[in-house]
Amino acid sequence: MGGDGLDERVFATIENVIDHGADAWWLHLSRCRACGQNWMIAQEERIFDEHFLRRLTVDEANRISGDAEWPVEFSSYERVLKTGHALHIRPCVFLDRLPPSLIWTAEDLRKERPDISTEEIAFLLGITETQSKRLLAATTPERGSWWQRTRRLLGW
Repeated sequence: MGGDGLDERVFATIENVIDHGADAWWLHLSRCRACGQNWMIAQEERIFDEHFLRRLTVDEANRISGDAEWPVEFSSYERVLKTGHALHIRPCVFLDRLPPSLIWTAEDLRKERPDISTEEIAFLLGITETQSKRLLAATTPERGSWWQRTRRLLGW
């Protein structure tokens, strides 16, 4: 998809049924209005700027809508990023040394899995290990997140 308007045409027929919500803000159950096919969609907008779709059976869609029982493929942001790498999608390149979206993503990855290494974060974000260390230093709990420090500096 992309480039020729295919993504707009596809998403024009897909309606959102349920957002996962909570900490999985990227995850949605959707259904095609044209054919009735159910889809689990992971909207990754920080690193790859892509949508990852998984076709669902009627039973899987019913388990999501009835019991909030989601398949595991996109259950963590780390899994979503690993999907992008498995599909050989190139991560976006950021010109800013500490862009907020990378800081937020590093924070989210650490929150999901506190023992994640700087090497793993670097790989997932498509950055160097040195930059990964800088991001994590910018998110240390004693200093607060980048956003928290900025708010304090601005007096918010």
